[in-house]
Amino acid sequence: MEMKILPIDQIRPSPFQPRELFEKEKISELADSIKGSELVQPILVRKKGDTYEIIAGERRWRAYQFAGLKEIPAIEREADDIEARELSLIENWHRLTLEPGEAERFIAGLFEDGTKTGRYKSVQDMSRKTGIPRKTLDEIILAHHERKELGGTGATLTYTDLRETRILKGKPALRKQVLELRERGKLSRDQLREFSKTVVEVSEPVKRALLKDDSKLTAENARIIDTELSTPEEKTRAIEILEREAARGRIKPVISVIRQVEQERPERVEVIREIDTGDVWICPECNKRFRLIHVEPHGTHRFEEVIE
Repeated sequence: MEMKILPIDQIRPSPFQPRELFEKEKISELADSIKGSELVQPILVRKKGDTYEIIAGERRWRAYQFAGLKEIPAIEREADDIEARELSLIENWHRLTLEPGEAERFIAGLFEDGTKTGRYKSVQDMSRKTGIPRKTLDEIILAHHERKELGGTGATLTYTDLRETRILKGKPALRKQVLELRERGKLSRDQLREFSKTVVEVSEPVKRALLKDDSKLTAENARIIDTELSTPEEKTRAIEILEREAARGRIKPVISVIRQVEQERPERVEVIREIDTGDVWICPECNKRFRLIHVEPHGTHRFEEVIE
């Protein structure tokens, strides 16, 4: 490797750059920092014909241009396409977190091409060469494929969000609904796994209520309502009460709501049915005859005297 001072106009950006967007405001801030400091880390480049191609440091190169500077310190290094992409990933991963979609596309593509060329024998091998934990690489590569299977998801959703909804893998439409709630800020990352598990297990009226964009129903309360109340009508009524109280800025304990719904149940008129079993019992004291009567719905019995 060799340290050089290179003309800005002899340098070209990398076609393998994992970062797809560069925020002008942040480039401007970096340019101000560069102009006010004599200590700037050089960019990493490789020779490409009569020019140099950036391996790592494109933000610094852009900031130099923004600042109106004509030259930039650079280290020239020999690297093939796979090595250049690997070094670019390391630079971006450890310096400034990539957007989720950028990271997934770049890492999955690098692993696939690295495997084809023999650069990587496994994800563990890629982990050793990039310094990114194997488990993280596994999750990112899997999330990339799952995102494609779902037909695309929001740019702000991370591989962790996809992992927490994996219980819904066999229900792609439902999974997308849950991920959309997460993207709109209706669910925190900590809530995502329990919420995903709950929407799979609860009955339809409770599920519909949970998935509403303006729902105030928590996963915990949804489970309690679904367990304690028996009919769809009662569950819907309990949810309505909770939502109404929440809209008024009041918090009503879910158990209290369940008791209220139970008290609203119409009184049931019990229908008693008596069945003559056909058995006759004779009293050993008075020799009177009695029929054995079975009583429903209690499953009890009584004797009725046979009048001749």
